[in-house]
Amino acid sequence: MIKLFLLFFTTVMINIYGSEYNYPFKNPYKATILGSSMLMTDGVPETVPTKKYKIKIPPFETPPSNLWYEQGYEFAVSAQKKKAPLIFILSGTGAKYDSTRTKLFQRILYGAGYHVITVSSAFSTNFITTVSSSKMPGMLLQDSLDVYRALENMYKTVQNDIEVSDFYLMGYSMGASHSAVVSYIDESVKTFNFKRVFMVNPAVNLSVSANILDDMLNKNIGDNKENIGILVDRVIYKALKKSNGSSVSLNEETLYKLFEKEHLSNKDMQALIGLAFRLISVDINYVTDLLNNTKVYVKEPVGKFTNMFPYFQIVNFASFNDYLTKLAFPYYRNIIGTSMTMEKLLATSDLEQFKFYLKNSKKIAVVTNVDDFILTENNRKFLKDTFGNRVLMYPKGGHCGNMFYSENVKIMLEFLEEGTLNENK
Repeated sequence: MIKLFLLFFTTVMINIYGSEYNYPFKNPYKATILGSSMLMTDGVPETVPTKKYKIKIPPFETPPSNLWYEQGYEFAVSAQKKKAPLIFILSGTGAKYDSTRTKLFQRILYGAGYHVITVSSAFSTNFITTVSSSKMPGMLLQDSLDVYRALENMYKTVQNDIEVSDFYLMGYSMGASHSAVVSYIDESVKTFNFKRVFMVNPAVNLSVSANILDDMLNKNIGDNKENIGILVDRVIYKALKKSNGSSVSLNEETLYKLFEKEHLSNKDMQALIGLAFRLISVDINYVTDLLNNTKVYVKEPVGKFTNMFPYFQIVNFASFNDYLTKLAFPYYRNIIGTSMTMEKLLATSDLEQFKFYLKNSKKIAVVTNVDDFILTENNRKFLKDTFGNRVLMYPKGGHCGNMFYSENVKIMLEFLEEGTLNENK
């Protein structure tokens, strides 16, 4: 059945392009690791003028002592010298505004004539600390309301320096999911009246996708957290060796960069992708516990110079499911009461709740991949049923692996400019 499904979509892509879709990586895991931060498009400027900002978005709360550096929400603007459309880029899960992937989109879109504002993920430590109203992300609507408030404040900060013709919005991975809901909010608030919204490899249900990524790590390390420690030790050793002993930041992009030239088995690649997500989950577990004083991991006040290693041991590679069960569910159940069940909480992370709007909003388009492993068959069916001829499923690319491939970039720019996907011409 799966082979017939892939054959069908390959045939569809041949009909669209007049030739086979020639993205080079057939393995979805290899595509994700090698392609997700690789620009495969000509004519994109090497550098773009960029101004960085750090602003306090009301109601701003002074962060705990050991997060002293989080004194405002950070973002960047690349402004054209003349009147132009402005596009916001919503980063993927846990990524900051200056992550490699976000900056590649920044270069592409600036080169295409847009003012560009790059936006950190609602799951980044900076966003949770300085913007999030709950300090407990995961509810799509609540998180997107926070993102919308951030967009308003960012634009207010720069509006006297740029002349804007129209507003656009795009996001990748979880940023794509948030962009759909931000657009929904804007229909009522109308601060921006977004002309078009482009979603790249969205998660349909956050908890479903998170469980898939968690399982990719768990099944390949024998469900033994000690093996995660061994894997992390290997990564740190490799990172320090490559950096000649300098400190390095362990995140999704640096992990993929470290292993891009190694011949990894599917099992190794799955473990690496799962580990990258697990490190994001560890941050979320720790930061939300600290900020909400729930004392799951952080039992005593933490000072500016407190040794963090004991806390890292206590968090012990906590998963996203740990976050849901130990922190998010008790938090929301305490606020809402016993009517809040885990099933209801998980439903708040699903795009299904916005299906009517998404089905009828012609300004929103989605691109994803048949082999995107964060999606289930039901997720893909939801996208097709909801967006119809406004969704395009490439036959290969993994999760975000083909975002910067020339054909994908061309279709993105054509949609933003003309409002139609390539296959609908």
